[in-house]
Amino acid sequence: MALSAAHLQELEQLARMSMPNESCAFLLGSGQDKIVIAEILPVKNAHATYASFEIPPDDLLKAYDYAERAGLQVAGIFHSHPSSPSPSRTDVCFMEINPVVWVIYSTTEGRFAAWVFEESVREVDMV
Repeated sequence: MALSAAHLQELEQLARMSMPNESCAFLLGSGQDKIVIAEILPVKNAHATYASFEIPPDDLLKAYDYAERAGLQVAGIFHSHPSSPSPSRTDVCFMEINPVVWVIYSTTEGRFAAWVFEESVREVDMV
């Protein structure tokens, strides 16, 4: 997955502005072998807590509709953690049913990591 420096800065700013709660967003892009992110679509964390996030079903449908109209795909899901940028057990459960790249930003460590579920969870590059 290719995220520009500007996109990473936008995601970090979203995470910091949402503190102490987790933030979340859709990563919209295109491509086959390598997905290039074209747009970030922030959404509200329905849980509004520091330990979890939930995207309201209406926002989920709107994001997929918007992506389709824009000629893009929902290529990833972003959220922040107040700990390491590794998937939680809850994240892994949702990764299994939502097989896109999951980008996590650690607000305590100030770093990103990207993950995908393909039979098991593995880290992927963000170039």
